Amino acid sequence: MVLTNSLKKFIKSLHAVKYRQKYNKFIAEGPKICKEFISGNKFNIDYIICTQDWFEENQTYLNKFEEKTIVCNDKDLKTISALKTPNKILIVIDCIYNNLNTKTLKNGWSYYLDRIQDPGNMGAILRIADWYGVENVTSSPDSVDYYNPKVVQSAMGAHNRLSLSYLSRESLKDVNDLNLIALCLDGEPLNTLDKLNNGVLIIGNESKGISGLILQNASHKITIPKIGGAESLNASVACGIVTHVVTSQK
Repeated sequence: MVLTNSLKKFIKSLHAVKYRQKYNKFIAEGPKICKEFISGNKFNIDYIICTQDWFEENQTYLNKFEEKTIVCNDKDLKTISALKTPNKILIVIDCIYNNLNTKTLKNGWSYYLDRIQDPGNMGAILRIADWYGVENVTSSPDSVDYYNPKVVQSAMGAHNRLSLSYLSRESLKDVNDLNLIALCLDGEPLNTLDKLNNGVLIIGNESKGISGLILQNASHKITIPKIGGAESLNASVACGIVTHVVTSQK
């Protein structure tokens, strides 16, 4: 296969959410992340675009993708890359959006991300979910796209092991018998939270926090007690702290 100008244009269009949604495809870059997607059985790979040296070093690994592999030079790879410093490989993949079964929210722990805007935060939260075995991640539709290139990079392959879905704030409040645990500034101290076997941990917008509609329906409101002088915690850091606590309760 050849990296034609029309294919370059198509791949570059996937940098924008509008075209990721239109074509239901996204890109991943870099040897480590790309190998995660290639070796997994979850996602369909459309194209593998790599430099000659990377191809030669991984030819055996790419055998079953021969018809989908395009070898190009560094200059061409740079034109389609979403990174400031392009890597040796870029792949085009079909997006997967799961239909949320609210019953699954009652099995173990899940996340609901309310208006998370920063791609780095979203990617880090997906990675935290992967680390702690939180399989279901749901977001409000106005959160940053799960398949934003920066999200994919910072998630480091977590997409392969998570169920990702969207759910409106209105729909979340209508789900009965859920432990909705909202992380906010005026909640009860995290260390006073009773042991729970399952729940939906709600992480809010980086500057505005959790929307009022969700807060008024939360079954638990918690905060991370401050000891030092920092004004606030990054959303993903706060998510990691709370996830560690609730999954470690005995």
